[in-house]
Amino acid sequence: MRINLSQIMITLDQYPIISEDVSLDKAINILTKEFEKRDNSWHNYEALITTGSSGEITGMLTLRSALIAIRELRYPSLSLRFRKLLFNKPVPRSKLQVKSFIHPLKNRSVNISDELDEVISLVLRHNINSVLVSDNGRIVGVIRTIDLFWYIEDML
Repeated sequence: MRINLSQIMITLDQYPIISEDVSLDKAINILTKEFEKRDNSWHNYEALITTGSSGEITGMLTLRSALIAIRELRYPSLSLRFRKLLFNKPVPRSKLQVKSFIHPLKNRSVNISDELDEVISLVLRHNINSVLVSDNGRIVGVIRTIDLFWYIEDML
């Protein structure tokens, strides 16, 4: 039986979406507010979807990258090494905007017609916790690692 990824994904309207130009303070505040809105559970999201100046989806600000950002705000001298490792470039402290910490779409998206094996392979190959799902070039949803586990568990 062929699996349609739309059966597994969380639709885009269930994820908070922000401009990549907003400050990290605002993004972290949004993550916290979303967490509180959902009765302190992480159900339905674990990242913020980011958009560029013309509204196109550019990537994700994940919880992990938000932690790196928080570290930057709290301990700037310690985090330079980690930012270089993660993003392969230094990010000046004066430019602490979401765009400095997002994970771009490259190696993070699948097509809605892809097989479930391809999604699992992408997650494992790139050591990521969520992928963006596109349909005809337009992002329509997100599949998290936990969604894959829940789906597989239901099938067993």
